[in-house]
Amino acid sequence: SEKYLKVYNVSDENAWNFGGRRVTESLQTSGFLSWLENILKWALEVIHKVVKNWGVAIIVLTIILKLLMFPLSKKQSLGTVKMQELQPRVQEIQKKYENDKQKQQMEMTKLYQEAGYNPASGCLPMIFQFLILFAMYNLFNNYFDFRGASFIPGWIPDLSVGDSIYTLKFNLPLLGNQIRLLPVIYLVSQLFYGKMTSASTPTQSNGQMKFMMYGMPIIFFFIFYNSPSGLLLYWTVSNILTMVQQIFINRMMKAKKAEMEKSKENEIP
Repeated sequence: SEKYLKVYNVSDENAWNFGGRRVTESLQTSGFLSWLENILKWALEVIHKVVKNWGVAIIVLTIILKLLMFPLSKKQSLGTVKMQELQPRVQEIQKKYENDKQKQQMEMTKLYQEAGYNPASGCLPMIFQFLILFAMYNLFNNYFDFRGASFIPGWIPDLSVGDSIYTLKFNLPLLGNQIRLLPVIYLVSQLFYGKMTSASTPTQSNGQMKFMMYGMPIIFFFIFYNSPSGLLLYWTVSNILTMVQQIFINRMMKAKKAEMEKSKENEIP
């Protein structure tokens, strides 16, 4: 544990006068994401001092992260409304400059600038989510304080390994012999969120978007089935909070659309 190893980095801090060996570096980090991993670890430790339960600490941290990301998520959703408004003009440019991709790109950039729309802004919440996910994965695999850390006895007695509600006497393909509940809850929450998102953005219901909304969660279900339960707890709670957040954002989007339609009606002579 880093808590006990770090005293051996400085000779004056331990009875053996052992120092200068950087023993804490023997703990694995996520490379270029080690800074984010250390921030998350520090935040979990601070929260744990108050709630005295690592699982609850994960839930509280997830809520804090969602609150911090809400302005970006709101901007992304409102940007989707803006993109729907621009769609006829985008299609017009694509058709007009079909054989001149450079001119088409220039006109599209000009259109976005005039409308105050940034296509890349929609990627920021997703990038942030995956950065947190990768950092959490390494954190729960290597942070020794999570070894044996219980959340709910009988279901999640150890946050560093997968949860288990039943052990089979044979192995299932890709899954093993453990029947786990958290991956199923994650999958259901992710599919439900995908359905909610596709319903609120009908113009994006193409094949690629459907795969992202429905295909990717199924793939991740198998990839993370045997992952640490602490990681899946974070991801599942994050999905549930995202759905609640999306309900509020959908209401804002509906109001924004009504405002845009009213503005168009006022422009008609």
